[in-house]
Amino acid sequence: MKSLCLVIPKKKAEPVRRRLLEKGAFRTDLQVRSDAKNVYLPVSQRVDLGYPVEEADFDEIATQVKDYRMLVDVPDELRPLLPSSFDTLGSLAIVKMAEEIRPHAKQIGEAIMATQTAIRTVCMDSGIVDEFRTRNIKIVAGEKTTETMHKEYGMTFKLDVSKVFFSPRLASEREIVAKQVQPGEVVIDMFAGIGPFSILIAKTRSPKVVYAVDANPEAIRFMTENLALNKVPAVTPLLGDAREQVACLEKADRIIMNLPHEALGFLPDAIRALKPGGIIHFYEIVEESDFEKRMHELVDAAVREGRVLKVLATRKVKSYSPTMTFYGLDLQLL
Repeated sequence: MKSLCLVIPKKKAEPVRRRLLEKGAFRTDLQVRSDAKNVYLPVSQRVDLGYPVEEADFDEIATQVKDYRMLVDVPDELRPLLPSSFDTLGSLAIVKMAEEIRPHAKQIGEAIMATQTAIRTVCMDSGIVDEFRTRNIKIVAGEKTTETMHKEYGMTFKLDVSKVFFSPRLASEREIVAKQVQPGEVVIDMFAGIGPFSILIAKTRSPKVVYAVDANPEAIRFMTENLALNKVPAVTPLLGDAREQVACLEKADRIIMNLPHEALGFLPDAIRALKPGGIIHFYEIVEESDFEKRMHELVDAAVREGRVLKVLATRKVKSYSPTMTFYGLDLQLL
């Protein structure tokens, strides 16, 4: 395609390109050309920057479709059911689909890979299936693997989405918690999974120790690999029931309770394992209409242990359903 262009000596090309962008005159739909001496910057209009203006041939840059739904051919009545978002973990995409749209799962997966070049496997998520919170996963497109390497805040996490639970949507929450940890603290991560809270804390905040507990042997296996991958000291992986494990550990300055469907049942154990003045990071999925009631139940659980809980902060981490919210609470034991 022919276009006007500025002819710029190579050493001066980048500053001129930035000025053209600021003026809105640089053509981003055409490929920049160059030869031994000059760079040819395509422009949409004549611009006087003290350099020659010529007309030349340029190759067009193909515009990549970003929304996979533009590539999926489904009946019009099903189009509103196409998933509007999905989780990405390294080279995997994890997609939840309505029952009506599942016959088109392969086409959906192929469209996602066409628009997301880093994705090599697309999996359909049909929900949590066991006490370890693992997902019912089916590969619908791409490479036949459910194992991946996921990066987050400079950390690398190896996992198999069919064997362990991991949510990339909690990345910001993990950073919020980690930044509160003071050097020398004893931290207990009661439901640690593959170790994202524990590893980020140990790598960035210099705790005395992080006890990372999980009942899933596969989670402990991947956590151990992730500790080595990230060269993390001060984390002690513990396989077993959280109630039994915390009862045997030294008192903690901070306890993380990321078990959103069942955390309330473990709260008395966490209270008994915490030093006075210590912090519990408590996560639960709650009906919006029941939130105030749940706050009273948390305080009452502490009273039954002869202690007082003070709510320091509440965060709406993410929406879980039209009426339910995933909450993060920072609770201090007085």
